[in-house]
Amino acid sequence: MREGISAVVNAQPDMTVVGEASDGQQAIERFKALQPDVSLVDWNLPVIRGEEVLTRLSAEFPKARFIVITALNDDDCIRRALGLGAQACLHKDMLRRELLPAIRAVHQGQQYLPDKIANRLKKDN
Repeated sequence: MREGISAVVNAQPDMTVVGEASDGQQAIERFKALQPDVSLVDWNLPVIRGEEVLTRLSAEFPKARFIVITALNDDDCIRRALGLGAQACLHKDMLRRELLPAIRAVHQGQQYLPDKIANRLKKDN
């Protein structure tokens, strides 16, 4: 999946992948070394889960911009991610349509939630 995301992002004239990580520990280390404009974080990372990655990095880098990617269809997960500083949450089945608009929006400092997720969250409130 990382290779596919990298290929799509690198094909854009205004985007470049500066680093990748295969687990949460690597994600933290690479973020600190590279400090990317926008980071994609899988919620279910091995070694250190995405939730802990966001907790640690948001505390140390409050202006960091994160997009959480998840395979879970769980609104509590999305709420937690947003509460921990994520500016966007995408379900893995939405990446094809939503990834690039999400990256662009988050890069501009905006929150991004696909309509399907935003509508579900509104219904639950």
